[in-house]
Formats: sequence, structure tokens, C-alpha cells
Amino acid sequence: MVFRSYDTWFKIIIILLGFYIIIKVMPIYFPIIIAMILAFILNPLVNYISCIGFGPNKRCFGRGIAAICAFLLMSLFLLIVGTFVLLPFIHEFDKFIVDLPKLVSKIQNVAFQIQQGAKLLDFPANINALIDQSIASIASFSADVAKRLLQAAFGFATGIVELVVVPVLTYYFLKDWSILKDKIISLFTVESRGKVRKLIEEMGVVISGYIRGQVFISMIIGIFVFSGMYMLGIDYPLVLGILAACTESIPIIGPIFGSIPAILLAYLISPTLAFKVIIFYIIVQLIENQIVVPNIMGHTIDLHPVVVIISLLIGGQLWGIIGMMLAVPIAALLRVLIRQLWITNER
Repeated sequence: MVFRSYDTWFKIIIILLGFYIIIKVMPIYFPIIIAMILAFILNPLVNYISCIGFGPNKRCFGRGIAAICAFLLMSLFLLIVGTFVLLPFIHEFDKFIVDLPKLVSKIQNVAFQIQQGAKLLDFPANINALIDQSIASIASFSADVAKRLLQAAFGFATGIVELVVVPVLTYYFLKDWSILKDKIISLFTVESRGKVRKLIEEMGVVISGYIRGQVFISMIIGIFVFSGMYMLGIDYPLVLGILAACTESIPIIGPIFGSIPAILLAYLISPTLAFKVIIFYIIVQLIENQIVVPNIMGHTIDLHPVVVIISLLIGGQLWGIIGMMLAVPIAALLRVLIRQLWITNER
């Protein structure tokens, strides 16, 4: 009994030490995370290419050559995307940045008009206070969005140097992952290596399924939103579509954040159009939750919504938007870790 208590405390200390190290090396995360995401996305393609036989003896490609071929195919795909999506997006985004001060001013004027109209209706004092607070929040949100967009553009430009290491890291993750995994497993005792191997493989299945599923879902939602905004006649449909695809990586509240700019832009045209945009986003969410996510994600994460919300709050408090994007996969990994280290031992 005493040994079990010591074993539990040792596990807790190891996890706390791991979290401390993770927090201390935060600045190097971004290129590593991007490289891992690309490796998980490209790994099925590398596995497929490495199994293709060639020559009279049907010799298979090595993983190094397969990884290079996967990079070439990805480059071709990105070239096509850049030609038909990225270049129009840059043109539209430039126009959006130029028009942004005017849009913010219009939104603030509309907010002021709504505020004045609410006062004429003689609502109770507490209702008026609530309306004033909501209007102030909307106005500050529009200004904050403008500031954050500019900061993000400059931040991406300054961080582009760090991205140079991403292809190198991705290549070695794809080529030598089994070697790296064996090196990690060899650090443990012979008795525990089987459990460690099972733990690493299960964590790999969870995170790879989540990443590939999330990328696919984001692409689908981005196309839906772009098509809907274009047909409804909302300005900057491509910007709104890509924004929806990006915010889709934040569960539950991400789609709400992604819909706010579209609703505000529609309201500047007419309240009726804003209502149509709200209905459109509700329909998109219903399609996503009832059809898209169950068929693509399945039970990859298998987390209760309460756990997801708490994870989002913790991630947002610690690391902001990036923390909210990473909160759910980290929570899923912790679930696997706890199940393997504690629950399996108890059984």
C-alpha cells in the first residue's frame, strides 16, 4: 500500500515537471506544432507511397524518398490553392484592410443609433444598462478585431523566419518517427515498455485522427460560408470563409466568433440581411453537428461537452486563442494518459 502511494506521488511529480518544462519552452512551440500537424496530415500519404513497389523485384520506396514525394505533391496542391484561393484572398484582404477604418466607424455609428433608440423606448433602468453594456462591447469588439488583424499580419511576417525549420522538422518526423518512438521507449524499463508503446500509439491515433478530421471539417465549413456569403451579397466573402475555417478549430465558441464579422457587415447593409446571415450560420452549425462532425470525427476525441468547455477556458486563460485551439487535443491526450497510467493500473 505504501509503495502504491509512492508510485502515485511519483507520477504526479513527473506530470507537474512536464507541465513546468512545457511552459518554460513556450517560444519554440509554434514551428514544432506546425511540423507535427503537417507530419500527421502527410503520414497516410507517406505510408501509401512507401508501400508502392517498383522495378522487376517490386522494391518499395524508403520513407525518406516517400516523404520527399509527399512534399512535392503537397507543394503542387499548395500551388493550385495559392493560384485559385490565396491570391484572390490577398487581394480581397488588402481591400478589407483599406476599408477597415470606415467599417469600424460605421459599426460604431450604428451602435450609437441603437443605443439612442433604446433610450427613447423608455426601458427599465436595468434593461437600458444592459443594452448600453452590450453596445459598448460590440463597438469595442469591432475596434479590437481591427487591431488584432493588423497585429496578426505583422506577427506572421516577423515569425516567418521560424517557419523555415518547419519543413526540416516535418521531414524527420515522417522519415524517422518509428526510430524516434523506439528511442523514447528504450528509456523505460523492460517491464513497462509494452505499456509505453501502447500509450504512444494510442495518443498518436487520437491526435492524428483529430488533426486530419479538423482540417477536413474546416475546409468544408470554409467553403460553405464562402458560398453562402457570396450568394447573399456580403462583402469580402473569401475573407469570411477563411475566417470561418480558422475559427472552426476552436470547438463550440469558435463558430460564434467566426459569424460575428459577417453579421456586422450584413447589418451595415440592412437588418433583414443580418437576420438572413444569422439563419444561414445556424443552418451551417446544424449541418456540421448532425452530419459533418459525426461522419468525419466519429468518436476520435470522445470528450464530454463540459470537459471541452472547461478545457477551452483553461487554454484561453493560459495562452489566448492558440491555447483555445490546442485545448481539446491536449485534453484528449491527457485523457489517454490518465486512463493508461491510473485506470489500467487500478484494474
